[in-house]
Amino acid sequence: MICLTPAGLPPADALPILPSGKENPLPLLYPELESLPAPPWVVEGLRATYYATVEGGAVGGGQAGEALIQIDLVALEGKTAVTSTSVYVRGPLGSLRPLTGAGHGSIVPAGLGDFWASPEVLEAAAEGADDRVTIIRGPVEVAGTNYQGIRFEVSHGGVRYSITYDEETGLLLHHRYDILAADGSAVETGIIDFRNTRQLEIPWAGGSSPGWLSPGLTMTYQGQTVYEIPGTVPSPFPVTLTAEVVSAGAKSSLIRWSAGGDGGRLIPVRSAAGVYQLMGFWLPSAALAIDDGGDVDSDPDTGMMITVIQNDQNGVVFEETNGQDYRRLLTYDKATGKLLTSYEEQLTEAMTGTVQKTWLELAV
Repeated sequence: MICLTPAGLPPADALPILPSGKENPLPLLYPELESLPAPPWVVEGLRATYYATVEGGAVGGGQAGEALIQIDLVALEGKTAVTSTSVYVRGPLGSLRPLTGAGHGSIVPAGLGDFWASPEVLEAAAEGADDRVTIIRGPVEVAGTNYQGIRFEVSHGGVRYSITYDEETGLLLHHRYDILAADGSAVETGIIDFRNTRQLEIPWAGGSSPGWLSPGLTMTYQGQTVYEIPGTVPSPFPVTLTAEVVSAGAKSSLIRWSAGGDGGRLIPVRSAAGVYQLMGFWLPSAALAIDDGGDVDSDPDTGMMITVIQNDQNGVVFEETNGQDYRRLLTYDKATGKLLTSYEEQLTEAMTGTVQKTWLELAV
């Protein structure tokens, strides 16, 4: 098990989030990051993948957890960037699959995103140390590539950070965090390393967010979770999820989720949706015009495949699967782009063949 998600929805003036889900303290040192544009290579539809390990703390007992973290840039709007982060862990059969309840959505300054920082600020940062930060420049090798790195070492809010960027492009190469006890010892350590970036080839070209999105709008989904164990009678648990639109822009939205029933929290407390996204809270207007189905995306790092398996008057249905022990279906309304139903099926224990199935439908 691995825990890489914020404790809840931060206030509007919270710091930007790192891939680990921890706050990035750099705006406290360089406030100009919040008003600068994104580097030229940071474009909509870009996906960054990181490898993460966590020891202690939330994973308990000194045990280690490992995961892949993927951050999608789903929209750029003015001086802000909208990102959606997912966490993948290995299931009982060894295949990677999304960790239900982990990940998050963010609206961040374009000059300091989840996996980049403005090279203009990095270039101007003076190497050395004071009572706030230590800055070190030097060569660094990550994922087989050599970079000229700039590392920031800083403590904030009971957490000690080491954050390294490529000083030329602003790409986040590595970061480590240590959550500190009162005596200064680390009770949890996370290490996150860059693996690669790739541009998603999404069948629709941009578009706009649906007209029905507005801040304060709430939508309720009701359904159940069932654990199917061979040889036993399954017992369903009722589940209710409420989605509240926190913000809505021309190309994106931020959603706050709250859960009820006995199924616990099933999805991130906060999620983001945008026009350059797959499997989001809504489909953009351009996506509703696609004529056929078929393969949409196959991720080389996680092995997850996304396919349109239905596209007719009953809705557009996307399937996401690793082909072994995980499958998710999302159905969208053909006219409005609203998410109508969600179905998730995953093997939870190989020895007993236990399968968890969760089905949710938009209440009317």
